Amino acid sequence: MELKSGNTLADKTTGNHTSGNPMNFVDNFEILDLSKVDNNHFFSFNYSRKTFYTATLLQGKYSIEFEDKNMELTGNTLLFTTSKIPFGIHTLNGIYKGISCIFKEDFITKNNCGYRLLEFPIYKPGTQNIYSLTDNQAENFTAIYAKIFDEKLNNGNYKESLQRNYLLELIFNAQKLDPVLSYIKKNNTTEEIACSFIRLLEAQFPIDNPQDVIKLKTAGEFADHLSLHPNYLNRQVKLSKGRTVSEIINARIEQEAKILLKLTNWNIAQIANSLGFEEPSHFNTFFKKHTKIAPTDYRKLKKE
Repeated sequence: MELKSGNTLADKTTGNHTSGNPMNFVDNFEILDLSKVDNNHFFSFNYSRKTFYTATLLQGKYSIEFEDKNMELTGNTLLFTTSKIPFGIHTLNGIYKGISCIFKEDFITKNNCGYRLLEFPIYKPGTQNIYSLTDNQAENFTAIYAKIFDEKLNNGNYKESLQRNYLLELIFNAQKLDPVLSYIKKNNTTEEIACSFIRLLEAQFPIDNPQDVIKLKTAGEFADHLSLHPNYLNRQVKLSKGRTVSEIINARIEQEAKILLKLTNWNIAQIANSLGFEEPSHFNTFFKKHTKIAPTDYRKLKKE
């Protein structure tokens, strides 16, 4: 795929590219030249412990392989995806041409840009839209990606802010398009719904450092991410697991709290924050309710 400058993506990223495996990126944002992907012609966005999002422009022939459906794509294709819907991109001619921005939810927040990622229709939970571009549209989008690549090669003070602004430019322009195909994740059975909930819950753990904060803590938040009504989610989980959504969430938070109290030297406020409690006192009340002992006393008991 040619950039407006006439340089290829490979030229833009020579000596500065990242592995084609999106699981390897450690920062909040990365941009990849997909022509450098080297994993047997299969670029996989499988479910990850840490949720990430992509903005991907493909050129050529591909098969998009979801859990229960395949779609074949030809020409210029634009995808805005989330690892909450596991899928893979398989080239049909053995050649990848395209660009992909991969980022974590923290890269676009109300605090850093005024927008919440899931407010954008193209990242609607449970839905995957696919856009077909004309050559002129593809050229316009590629020019935006080129600006992001330029910032990748620079280390200025405003690098991340500029990349975020260019990513938002991609999103805003994409939302003016009509999708040619859509995939809606279907949860047809009680067991599938329960498993999807458990998988989403477990994706938040383990908590590796005090800066990690769980994003989903209530039945309503999980239902929103699974595109289900909270009552329906709770009913299906109760039928499958014998416990309510809230009971399972609380048990998992209690389990993680015990691990952090026993194996780390983080203070109570840090642990409370990581587990999604606004105040340490709220965490103390929760822990004592479920274990009959205060967090500080539990930590002392385990050290004796």
